[in-house]
Amino acid sequence: MDNQHLSNINLKISQSVAGKIKIYLDTNYWLKIRDCRTDKDKLLYNQLFKLVEAEKVILPISEITFWEILKQSDLSSLKQSALIIDKLSKGISIAAEKDRQRLEFLDFVKGKSGKPHNNLNDMVWTKISLIILLPFFLKNDPEMLKAGFIYFLSNISFENIINQLEATYNLKPFYHKDDIDALNFGKEKHKHENNSFHEMYLSELGGYLDEFEKDLNIYFEEFYFNETGNKVTDQERQRINYKSYKNMIYNLSKLKKLDDELPSYRIFPEMNAAARWNKDRKYKDGNDTMDFLHVSSALPYFDYFFTERELSTMIKQRKLDEIYNCKVSSNIDEILEFLKV
Repeated sequence: MDNQHLSNINLKISQSVAGKIKIYLDTNYWLKIRDCRTDKDKLLYNQLFKLVEAEKVILPISEITFWEILKQSDLSSLKQSALIIDKLSKGISIAAEKDRQRLEFLDFVKGKSGKPHNNLNDMVWTKISLIILLPFFLKNDPEMLKAGFIYFLSNISFENIINQLEATYNLKPFYHKDDIDALNFGKEKHKHENNSFHEMYLSELGGYLDEFEKDLNIYFEEFYFNETGNKVTDQERQRINYKSYKNMIYNLSKLKKLDDELPSYRIFPEMNAAARWNKDRKYKDGNDTMDFLHVSSALPYFDYFFTERELSTMIKQRKLDEIYNCKVSSNIDEILEFLKV
C-alpha cells in the first residue's frame, strides 16, 4: 500500500478539525443523548448538534467507542446510536491506540535525537471506517488499496459499517469484560509490594512497556529508516541495544521528567495504578480496561472529556486533566455550562 495516499487523507481530516473544539464522549454519554430520557439530556443533545452544525465543535470517536457501541444487542438501538455518532463526529475518529503509540514514540525519539518535533495534534485524526475496515483489506487483498479505494473507505459511515456487518452476517455483540476475580485476587496478593503510589505506577508502567517491547523495536527501526533511508541489517540488529528506549522511558518516568510526553504510555498505566492503589476499591463491572482506554484516547488530544463520576474523580485526583489541559466532567449542569460557547 502507498502510505502517502493515507497520509494525504489524514492531513485533510486534520485540516477539517483544526480550530474546532474537540469533545470526547464516553459511551454512556453517547447512549444518554441517544435516549434523551430527561430534559437535560435533550438540552445536551440539542446544544451539541447546534455547535457541530455551526462548525464550532466536533465529537470524534475512538475505536473503543466503536466496539462498546457494538455491545448493544438490539439492532434498532444500535443503528440509532450509529446515526447520532455519524451526525456529531462526521465520521472522524482519534487514531487507534497502536497508531498513537507509534506516533508518540517516533516523536519522542526525534526529540531525544535533537530532531524537530512533529505536532501530534495534526497527525492523530482519521476516520472510524479506516480504523475498522482498512486492516481487513490489508490482510486479505492489499492490491486493492489504491488512492481511490482508500478514499472510498474513508467515506463509509458508522451506520453503513453496521449495515454491511449485518448483511454479511458478521454483526455480533462485543462481549469483552475484564476478569474481575483475577484482578481482585492479584490486587490483594500484591498489595504489600509497593510503598507509594509512584512505586505502584512504575510497576504498572514496567508491565506495560514489557507488553509492547516488540512494537517499540519496530518503531525504532522505522525511525532509523526515516533518518538514514536504510533498513536495519541483521548484523546491526545484533549490535543495537533495543531495550535502551524502553529503559529510557521507564527511568525518565521514575525521575518524573516526562511531563506530557508519551501520553499513551503514561495514562493507561497510571489509571491502572490508581485503581490498585485505592485499597477500598474493588473491581466490579469488568469495564476498567475499556474505561482507561477512553481516558488515554481523550485527555491528550481533546479539549473536553465527558464521562462518569468515578472516572472523572480518578483523573482529577491524579491531575491528569491539568497535565493534558483537558476539561473533564461528569456533571450535566457543568457540561451544559461548558457548552455555552
